[in-house]
Amino acid sequence: MVGIIFGALAAVIHVLVPEQGLTFLWVMMTTMILGCWKREAPWRWILLVVPFVPIADIAHKLLRPQQVSRASMWGAVLIALVAVPGAYGGSYMRQMINNIFGTPNE
Repeated sequence: MVGIIFGALAAVIHVLVPEQGLTFLWVMMTTMILGCWKREAPWRWILLVVPFVPIADIAHKLLRPQQVSRASMWGAVLIALVAVPGAYGGSYMRQMINNIFGTPNE
């Protein structure tokens, strides 16, 4: 549920703010938080967060075709490249925290 909310917020940021970097940072931050939160399968956070951005971009293009550029469409697809290191980095960060502080694996 949290991953879906973060993905929907990433889609809103991508559509409303013309800066691609902010969307990249949001997706990296949220997938890293989710990967650190539940480290067992970080790929599921990628699958929950990433698809919302291209879907929202396509929907926005259908509603207002003059305002969406091709670069924005490719940027929506390239969000997946940022989500992968975010989710796996968060997972490895959690593993390192568990190793340093001696907390048991869940």
